[in-house]
Amino acid sequence: MIVSVHAKRWRKAKDIIRQSTTYLFASLGVVVLAAIIIFVLTRGAKLLSFDLLTSNFAAQTYVVDSSVTYEVDHIGTYELPDHADKENVYFSSRWGVAFEDTTDKEGGAIVKIAYVAPGSPFLSANDKGSESALELTTKMHITKIMYDDIGGTLGLAFSKDGAESMAISLDKAQGIRNMTAVIQGGGIRGSLLSTIYMIGVTLLIALPLGIGSAIYLSEFAPNNKLTAMITAMIDMTAGIPSIIFGFVGGMVFVPLFNNGKYSLMAGTLTLTIMLLPTIIRTTTEALRAVPQSLRSGSLALGASEVQTTFRVVLPNAVGGILTSILLSIGRIIGESAALILTIGTAVSDAPSLGKSGTTLAVHIWSIMGGETPNVALACAISIIILLTVLILSLLTKLVSAKLNRWGENA
Repeated sequence: MIVSVHAKRWRKAKDIIRQSTTYLFASLGVVVLAAIIIFVLTRGAKLLSFDLLTSNFAAQTYVVDSSVTYEVDHIGTYELPDHADKENVYFSSRWGVAFEDTTDKEGGAIVKIAYVAPGSPFLSANDKGSESALELTTKMHITKIMYDDIGGTLGLAFSKDGAESMAISLDKAQGIRNMTAVIQGGGIRGSLLSTIYMIGVTLLIALPLGIGSAIYLSEFAPNNKLTAMITAMIDMTAGIPSIIFGFVGGMVFVPLFNNGKYSLMAGTLTLTIMLLPTIIRTTTEALRAVPQSLRSGSLALGASEVQTTFRVVLPNAVGGILTSILLSIGRIIGESAALILTIGTAVSDAPSLGKSGTTLAVHIWSIMGGETPNVALACAISIIILLTVLILSLLTKLVSAKLNRWGENA
């Protein structure tokens, strides 16, 4: 009896230790995840905007041609319309342009063009670099204006002095010698497009190969040592580190495109090889989850094995197949190590499959390198990736619950 009581106490103590250990490590994981989310939200949320998604990464600088002069007789008195009249907007009635105090993506103070009146002399400016017409827009901010005032004295107006000072200076200007206008960079449009391109092309190649292989292994392949060896090799391939896939892709696929330079197509083929094991294994499990009674019933009714597979088995395994697709999309969005060696790290604002570029994940690696890492932009991109992965995870669970008809009976 004494031994039995001690044994019960010891078992109870071990259960408490196991539960405590489980709760401890689970709590630790929650704390780490919460810390990561809080960090990226606090540092990157302020940059999230539609402009971030649609603007280029590289800034565009325009310089008004110094040969362009504005005669005083051509300068009218302009009025600021009501829709442009707001706080922090200052208007030069002499030149018909309004400036606004605002901040750039990193939080630095800039002077932005808020309004250009019809007939303003600024609308006839030329870009010194391209010698073509310079169309001033509200996407531009002004860094410097060099002008001649009414008395013929050289004057300068800088963005650091603010929008009000710039508007006052222009009201005293008779002619403009030089003006620098900049379209702010720091956007992720190019990387977003590159990611979309890679998702589409990778799935276009990987899905037929992966699903076709899974159908063969599950429905048609003989149950022998060769099939078992192939299955084992697929499982082993799924565990290979992604950097090794990148190394192989750099040696095999990079020389095939873009004259041996980095290209999105080389990265796409590398991702295809990486995703095949996941697609094959997930689809195979979905096919095997379909009850054997359905196959037997179809064959008993006179359907061939091929008809049974494509008309009975596949429709009932569509939930698992869609799950593999969603998992693959998440893998493509989050992959970076393999792509650095195949698509490069130079951000491109005009991506194409035959040239280099960056996905969202590689974009983070690119801007965090060097002496001045852009932590705020990296956190903003991280938020986008985390939200995308979260949505894909929820969709995966929803698809599994709604479309996998035999999940509860398997």
